[in-house]
Amino acid sequence: MKFVPYILKAFLINLCFIGIIFASESCPSISPKIAGDTPVEQVKAITNDVVCSFIKLQSGNNGTFASTLNLTKKKIIPYIDLEYSTELALASHWSQLNSTQKKIFERDMKNSLINEYVGILSDLTIWEDISISVNEDFNQNDNLARVKVSLFLEEENQGTTVILKLIRKNRWKIYDLEYQSLSIMDIEKVGYDSKIKRQGIEKLIQKMLNKS
Repeated sequence: MKFVPYILKAFLINLCFIGIIFASESCPSISPKIAGDTPVEQVKAITNDVVCSFIKLQSGNNGTFASTLNLTKKKIIPYIDLEYSTELALASHWSQLNSTQKKIFERDMKNSLINEYVGILSDLTIWEDISISVNEDFNQNDNLARVKVSLFLEEENQGTTVILKLIRKNRWKIYDLEYQSLSIMDIEKVGYDSKIKRQGIEKLIQKMLNKS
């Protein structure tokens, strides 16, 4: 699981890079709820909304851990389809769970993502000389889509690309991220599978309940 923080950090840095480019032109942001309904339009709206919110937070000298935590819960978590992400991470174990147990695993997934996000977000600053693009040629298969986000940091002459995976139920939400061919949910899957094989589902669920 040690790779997860680095993948998430790459994602968050991408969000902030996107925000710096977008914020100079379009902050305050347009809510994804009223943005266009294509995956690309939603990715642009989601990333812009997230970063504009954090730029506003930092500009008010209120970038504390607590305020960052609250904003993460408000501005990042709602854009993630936790149910589908958790189903992918649990794989074959998902069908063995009842509805209550599924919610317990969803909560654990949410807490895991929050714990990885908040420390990074609270330390972020402003960067300059960055070029960013959201690829308009997205891939879509029924209610699933993949959108490529690329950035280039001129001072270091380096480029980075991530792929956001989205699912549409009542609206498009992110359920996974690929960075350098690594998927967050594939890594989470390995982690959950290992814990379940060592402890069993019932014992693992009890540990999750004890932590809450």
